[in-house]
Amino acid sequence: MSATRIRRGIAGLVAGVAVAVLGVVAAPSASAASNDEIAFDYFVGKGLTEKQSAGIVGNLIQESGSPINPYADQPGGPGMGIAQWSEGGRWDTDSRDNMAWYAGLSGRSRYALAAQLDFTWYELTTFSGYGLAELRGTTSVSSATTVFMQKFERCGTCATTQRVAYADDVLAKYGTGGTGGGTTETALPVLRNGSSGSAVRTLQYMLRASGRAVTADGVFGSGTDSAVRSYQSAHGLTVDGIVGDNTWYSILPVLREGSSGEAVKGLQRELVDAGYSLTVDGSFGPATTTAVRSYQSQVGLVVDGVVGNNTWGSLVD
Repeated sequence: MSATRIRRGIAGLVAGVAVAVLGVVAAPSASAASNDEIAFDYFVGKGLTEKQSAGIVGNLIQESGSPINPYADQPGGPGMGIAQWSEGGRWDTDSRDNMAWYAGLSGRSRYALAAQLDFTWYELTTFSGYGLAELRGTTSVSSATTVFMQKFERCGTCATTQRVAYADDVLAKYGTGGTGGGTTETALPVLRNGSSGSAVRTLQYMLRASGRAVTADGVFGSGTDSAVRSYQSAHGLTVDGIVGDNTWYSILPVLREGSSGEAVKGLQRELVDAGYSLTVDGSFGPATTTAVRSYQSQVGLVVDGVVGNNTWGSLVD
């Protein structure tokens, strides 16, 4: 066994007891029980429809097991991670298009689920050949699954029917009947050094949630500019200090009851500005859920209590 594979084996053992799923080694269920839902919410949060997001996750399940497994290691083959990127290629070698390099930009482990999801989005948004435009044009689970399979996974033995079945199951479990990045989404503002107001304050809360020390004062000064550039660099975005759609979609999380932290404080401040009486405590509890649902109903969004791009886009101006 190579030293690389021994190290990976140790990493898997440290994470917990592994089980075999779909011919790959699965990460411990205790730490990965909601990975399928996390991935689904992640891509909806990027502005894809629920059907498109389910199509991606159905592919990832076929590749790495369910729940999707960032430690997945293809026995006797090169596949690694949730998308089974190839060692000697997109996993660790291809110039400016490999998981190891990308994770290193932000000092994260290549085995971190968040890093692998971010890398998937980086590939989709950076390289047209991976099919994001075609994916965005799909309107069914089947077509979304097939496009991602052909353009991104580029599999040998594809098992298309099984991928679609997994995607259908993901949509049934985690979908709300909404349209992800559909027509009800309100455009997010473009912010830069010199901007001010509630949208800047919300951005600052998101930067704080990402671990950057900024004051949420609604003033886009040099400190916020530096934090934005740091975030853009760490996430493979154009480093220009300008917060447009790509930076917004990267930094805005999907929030729901049970979420907590600085991002929730940003949401609560937006809801207070919209006229709701809430304590800004960073805890997404029943009162915040009620306010979110009320707001969604008021502005004609899907009433699900989940704050994704549509709700953020409507709130932030």
